[in-house]
Amino acid sequence: MPSLLRQDNENGSTSPVKPTKLKGVDKVSAAIFDYGNFQAVAEKLAQSFEKMYYFSPFETEYQDIREYLIGRGMENVERVYDYLDPKFIEKVDLFIFPDIGFTSLQKYLRSIGKAVWGQMGGQELEMDRVSFYDAVKKAGLPVAPYEVVEGIDELRAYLQDHDNKWIKINRFRHNMETWHHLDYDHSERMLDSLSVTFGGAKNVPLFVVQDEIDTDMEGGYDGWCIDGSFPSTSFQGYEKKNELYLGSLLKDEELPSPVREVNEKMSPLLKKFGYRDWWATEVRISDGKPFFIDPTPRMPGQTGEHQIENLLNMAEVIWYGAHGIPIEPKWGWKFAAEATLHYDALSHDDAVGKEWKTLEIPPEVEQWVKLAHYAKIDGIYQFVPAHNDEVGVVIGVGNSVQESLDNLKENLDALEDTPVHANVHGFVDLLRS
Repeated sequence: MPSLLRQDNENGSTSPVKPTKLKGVDKVSAAIFDYGNFQAVAEKLAQSFEKMYYFSPFETEYQDIREYLIGRGMENVERVYDYLDPKFIEKVDLFIFPDIGFTSLQKYLRSIGKAVWGQMGGQELEMDRVSFYDAVKKAGLPVAPYEVVEGIDELRAYLQDHDNKWIKINRFRHNMETWHHLDYDHSERMLDSLSVTFGGAKNVPLFVVQDEIDTDMEGGYDGWCIDGSFPSTSFQGYEKKNELYLGSLLKDEELPSPVREVNEKMSPLLKKFGYRDWWATEVRISDGKPFFIDPTPRMPGQTGEHQIENLLNMAEVIWYGAHGIPIEPKWGWKFAAEATLHYDALSHDDAVGKEWKTLEIPPEVEQWVKLAHYAKIDGIYQFVPAHNDEVGVVIGVGNSVQESLDNLKENLDALEDTPVHANVHGFVDLLRS
């Protein structure tokens, strides 16, 4: 099976020579390539760059208006469709990739001398679990015992004889997210469901069956990486999966040692990729050892959106970073809180969020609400949620934990007359962490 560790990486030979002087961001033409998750990045950067373009994939044999309209109507952002037009590529100075994907395009653009803020193939750390664990072991980090099994039939047979495991999948995360196997009686229906999901290809996917890491301690890094180097200050936080985030600004030397160790040991591989992009990690700490359980080689959803408002010189960080030049980040606040926004279902049939939604955000709070997969029509957000009822996040910032939570509450209160809500009770557990 393919492994990151055996890839011949030629990013070094295609990287442009660092210019001695760069033009100011107010003279830069930039384009973002995204699937709809980070439209807010484009709107924010449009306030700094001279010109901002946005592209999101939409091409299919039978085009879907929901995909075609993503990005329409964003303030000071031009939605583009023919992104490979040589005339378009020529007039763009900076290409930004906040999400995974587009690896070959990133390498091509950098090879012709364009500035690229992207993971340059580092996405395989997230997409390929087997290669990820190979990379972690080669970096000298501990890995919980695991087995690789091929297909549902082999997975079913293995789980009949083993209890208390975590099941992860290579690549096909749209079809299956990580889940906990207690014992076969509790997992049988899940296996039956996956057999239906994969159909005749049920024995194609690779699964990683991992032992549980016995700990309640989990931390993580939320920043970026430029050719193996990390910023002098960044955020470290705690997350309630898909619901809440609470983070604090720390100097590099103040980061929890297990979190810093993961960054240091993964640095050579990221440098080899020519990686210049956001970077986030999830690290479980057991017996003093850092178990790197999940990489996010992109802007992390739900834990990274606060940077859109909190990182005051984000345009400069990206513009210079795309040329391999790290600059000092400027932060507005020392603490950040985020909560996922859920759209209230209008009917039983729409409980999974497959129908169009409409949302009008009060102007006084719009800066702190970051939605996804939307078009703006007459100033109103129109969208079909990509992940059930999740439509975005709301942000709170401050110079103390309490200030950030109070600000988050104020912003949520401003949304009380709109059909969205957030599940904030889990902050008790995050504060304990």
